[in-house]
Amino acid sequence: MKQAVLHAPLDLKVEDADVPALESGDVLLRVESALVCGTDVRIFEGRKKRNVTYPTVMGHEFSATVVDSAGVLPDGVSEGALVCVYPLLPCGECVACTRDHPNICRNRVAFGYQLAGGFSQYVRVPAAAVRAGNLVPVGTASPGAGALVEPLACAYNGQRLASAAGAPSMLVSGCGPLGLMHIRLARQLGVQRIAAVDPIEQRRAAAATSGAELTLAPGEDAARQVLDWTGGAGVDVLVMAVGRTDALHPYLGVLAPGARVSVFAGFSGEGTALEIPANDIHYNEWTVVGASSCRLDDFQQVAGLVRSGALQVDDLVGAQLPIDEAVGAIELAASGRDMRVGIAPWA
Repeated sequence: MKQAVLHAPLDLKVEDADVPALESGDVLLRVESALVCGTDVRIFEGRKKRNVTYPTVMGHEFSATVVDSAGVLPDGVSEGALVCVYPLLPCGECVACTRDHPNICRNRVAFGYQLAGGFSQYVRVPAAAVRAGNLVPVGTASPGAGALVEPLACAYNGQRLASAAGAPSMLVSGCGPLGLMHIRLARQLGVQRIAAVDPIEQRRAAAATSGAELTLAPGEDAARQVLDWTGGAGVDVLVMAVGRTDALHPYLGVLAPGARVSVFAGFSGEGTALEIPANDIHYNEWTVVGASSCRLDDFQQVAGLVRSGALQVDDLVGAQLPIDEAVGAIELAASGRDMRVGIAPWA
């Protein structure tokens, strides 16, 4: 089989390997769709090294067909079924796990990091992940939609932490693929009105199609337009869907009393700082909350929305390049010129 192996930053090689042998309780998957996220780009470029081991087979957003097992399959999962794969395997014992934050487990292992990920034709799911419920069926959804469950679940985690459900208004700052996912999820969660900001006209058009009522380019007048759109009340939830400080700073003046800010996107610079006047937080009772990856229950919830067809996301899947062009796929994803770029393992 073929797999894309990262040996060091900027050193990704497509290599031949044996199909993984199964140990007791393991499951073998045939990868159908593997997508490239911003984290993959930062790992490839060496801007993210935390939890990354070398060599590693990248890819934590993927869907696959169950082709073999060395034990009883979990309820609801059968041979031949299309599944998405929850990428984390928390330890269950660290301070994060015992305080109900398993997605930020201090000792977690993950597909695409310590475990071989989806940039491969086959993936072995270890027995511990099988027992934990990491294989989640997606029914008749497309492989691309199945692979999107993971980033959608990350967006769901961010909105849950920001108490977005039913909010009168939301501003999504950044309308790349994840920004568009936030808009669609917000509609599902009953957010009443959504505005979106992005400098690229094509992305603003996609945001409108996804459900944003107001779309605008960033600029000197953008904050005033957002405030006018809310009738002067201000925005109840702001989602930073791009890892830039200007996804927040220009819009501090349009946050409503009691507003929630989701620092959703990761930042490339370890020392990047958000500057918010302390008294503004104090007197307005604002909440600023981070969001890292997703929980298994988030993942299962979103998989259900995709499986049922309630959440339509096929149009968010961009170009799918052959696995031999894995570096090109990462570079295309980094350019921001397409939707969720991916790797087609069998093309």
